[in-house]
Amino acid sequence: YPPELVHVGAPIADLIRHNARHGDFGPGEVEYHVEKRLGHLRYGQPHSFERRRHDGKTIKTVGGPMPGGGYVMSFTDISEEARMRAELRTTLEELERRVEQRTSELSEVNRRLALADRDKTRFLAAASHDLLQPLHAARLFTGALARDAAPTQQTLVAQVENSLVAAEDLLRSLLDISRLDAGGVTPEPVSIALAPFLSDLVDSFRPTAAAQGLKLRATALRGTVQCDAGLLRSVLQNIIANALRYTQAGGVVVGVRRRGSHWRIDVADSGVGIDAAQIPLIFNEFTRLGAVEVEGLGLGLALVRRIVPLLGGDIAVRSLPGRGSCFSLTLPAHDAAPDAPAQPAPVAQGAERALTVLVVDDDARIVTASIALLDALGHRGVGAETIGDALHHVDRIDAALVDYQLAAGETGVTLIAQLRAARADLPIL
Repeated sequence: YPPELVHVGAPIADLIRHNARHGDFGPGEVEYHVEKRLGHLRYGQPHSFERRRHDGKTIKTVGGPMPGGGYVMSFTDISEEARMRAELRTTLEELERRVEQRTSELSEVNRRLALADRDKTRFLAAASHDLLQPLHAARLFTGALARDAAPTQQTLVAQVENSLVAAEDLLRSLLDISRLDAGGVTPEPVSIALAPFLSDLVDSFRPTAAAQGLKLRATALRGTVQCDAGLLRSVLQNIIANALRYTQAGGVVVGVRRRGSHWRIDVADSGVGIDAAQIPLIFNEFTRLGAVEVEGLGLGLALVRRIVPLLGGDIAVRSLPGRGSCFSLTLPAHDAAPDAPAQPAPVAQGAERALTVLVVDDDARIVTASIALLDALGHRGVGAETIGDALHHVDRIDAALVDYQLAAGETGVTLIAQLRAARADLPIL
């Protein structure tokens, strides 16, 4: 303030007016600011505000009534504090901008990943059919060749067949792992009685066990679960196959035990066993412990690890090196009656005779190979790739072999319905 303005008895209105004229109270009429602040004094109203002066300083004004009467006001230079607050505000705004930008970038990445996963799933759906078709055709040709091969060539034919089976199994495993990782497998739960399910599965491995000189037993088969039958079979096939693969003497036992509200399926063997430190590793891709020389690339348990959560179950392993291992699959118990398994269409029985069999597939190699195998078996095959071609033969065939995926976007389901409409008694696979 000017020296002549501040003295005892000077009107407070003059001091306020001086500040208002210098812009200390912000925009507005001078007398408006004077009356406003005189009102605070008259009515004893406290007030507090900050103003940035024309010289860049920030002044904080605080006023309030005194207990014994009168009014006190203070003026504090808070320029440094205001500067720090402004810097902090700027920093926060920059952080928010960066977070928003990063969130946008991540959203775009996630969108692209979702598109990539969708494309991968579509590719795998096509690959699972197209990549396996040549191998399937080769196996059919090999089967036909085996019928006419000389005894001295049977060993060579068998080796070719074994090589094709190994290549097909490897490709199927890789495709299955890719489909599971891409989320392209949707379980279809059904009620499954474990006794017939496991008995059938164990019986399918008996020739393998016998060829190795091993005993394969199934005991205490009971209980019902609800899960995808195909996925459950895949898990147990891999576990039993592994048990036989790593067992050199003794055998394998498959059994079921009740554990509270769950059924536990145990596959125990007398094989080489697994060191405790290695158990977490056996479910990784291409893992082979090397304790014995065995076939395979170590993909079976990698599939098991991915499938078990889709079944709603858990997998556990107990093992002692040199004594054997026990793989346990635990699934929720299901008390409802099991679903009746699908029965294959009956094949007409009668005197043995040559049959005319319709083969329908969109791959000409499969059609040719199937016809060659049928001819080797003493029957006559006729081929078709579309529904229209197939229906031309409906009155001249004894049975039909129909693939799901046909040419021109058609499906075997549609063809089967039309074949049934034309000939309800026609055996179709």
